[in-house]
Amino acid sequence: MQIIAKWVGLTHLPDFVRILFRGMPAVFRHRHQLVFCWLVLMQMILTGPRTLKGLSQVAPSHIAEWHFRRLLTAGYWNLRILLWWFAEEAIKSFPPPEDKVVYVVADGSKKDKRGKKNPAAQKGRTSQHEAYFFGIRFVVLMVQWDVYRIPVDFCIVLPKGHPNYKTENQLFREMLVRFKPPGWARLVVVTADAAFASKENMQLVQQLDREVPNRRWGFVFAIARTWKMEDGKSLKNLVNHIPYKVFKEHGFPI
Repeated sequence: MQIIAKWVGLTHLPDFVRILFRGMPAVFRHRHQLVFCWLVLMQMILTGPRTLKGLSQVAPSHIAEWHFRRLLTAGYWNLRILLWWFAEEAIKSFPPPEDKVVYVVADGSKKDKRGKKNPAAQKGRTSQHEAYFFGIRFVVLMVQWDVYRIPVDFCIVLPKGHPNYKTENQLFREMLVRFKPPGWARLVVVTADAAFASKENMQLVQQLDREVPNRRWGFVFAIARTWKMEDGKSLKNLVNHIPYKVFKEHGFPI
């Protein structure tokens, strides 16, 4: 694909790209909007590792690597605003489900880094059974229905020593408050693993359900066996978890 792009000799943005980004929020200054469009287009047509150097080699001569770097290091524009716009346009372009149910999925992940000067980089591990890592942790919020899964928001988890540090659950609640469900959604189901199964998160979903009369909110969280009930008993004393050997016997992946 890279050789084909060079042979064609792209010198200007295709019409479909201009039409696609016509309604993009006005967050850029100077020529940064043009550079951003080329950055997205080059990622679409380039195969292999999509480094800035590799993208600049496919781009026309008037778009160099330093243009991409200057765009990405500019601190005046907000990536989250563009993500909201992209997500809204994507949701409107796909057909809604027949049951009008949308699932809001929260997930925490990490991106490995080598440079130690990044203020958001930190050392840690996701569990006691995992190896240590050095990188950037983040929380992402996604909407899902049928075969579609679209990211709608994200937050970087800063190191604990940072003055603006917030836990994953705090960031999750902030994203959930500013999340706007699709207009066709009649039921919003919030799902997450055991890391987000806190009482504050469940109470927030219940509050959202009371505030919106024409739309129902619910939640499905994975709960750890050490979860304490109001009477002081843990979940493992009330419910028997299915052992791993049962999954293996029936051929389910673990």
